[in-house]
Amino acid sequence: MDFVTDEFILARTGEVLEARLRGSEKFQQQVKALHEASKAFSKGSGMSKKCWKLYDILEDEWTKYNILYGEEAYRLGFEDGVQVASERQIRVEGSVLSVKDMTHLIYLYDAIRELNKLLFGEWEIHGRDGGIIGVLDRVCDVIEDGACAEVRMRGEDEMYECLTDILDNPGMTPEERAEKLAGAVGV
Repeated sequence: MDFVTDEFILARTGEVLEARLRGSEKFQQQVKALHEASKAFSKGSGMSKKCWKLYDILEDEWTKYNILYGEEAYRLGFEDGVQVASERQIRVEGSVLSVKDMTHLIYLYDAIRELNKLLFGEWEIHGRDGGIIGVLDRVCDVIEDGACAEVRMRGEDEMYECLTDILDNPGMTPEERAEKLAGAVGV
């Protein structure tokens, strides 16, 4: 999705960001702590001029690294926000998997889960190599792919945990689970 230009990042991480940071008490406390640590290091290090030059080079490279890291973190956060907002607008217009379609998938998921329990005594996803039942288990892939960005953007383990918590929640109707997964209500 990498559509955020360097100019945009520069505009948002330049003076606008600096103004915000000047107003942040937490950030200002950290700046003060950093300044104090730097003074203590400079005073007590006893480094030679050659060591100071090497240290300055290291500090410059570390600063460049932090700047690039911050820019990429900002870019990723912005792109995630755009994706979530776009997805919500698309859902309003009905051009992606609707809550109704997700509800049908949830009913199918529940039926496959019960069929697995009946045939195998437990609910277990058999995978794509598991014959007919394995093919039916692909409904899980469709549900995962159709889930809202708030679910998909989590780390892999957290995403699967979230999907399982919603899909296997006996206290929720298929319609309620579909609303959560489709992003119609908060996850």
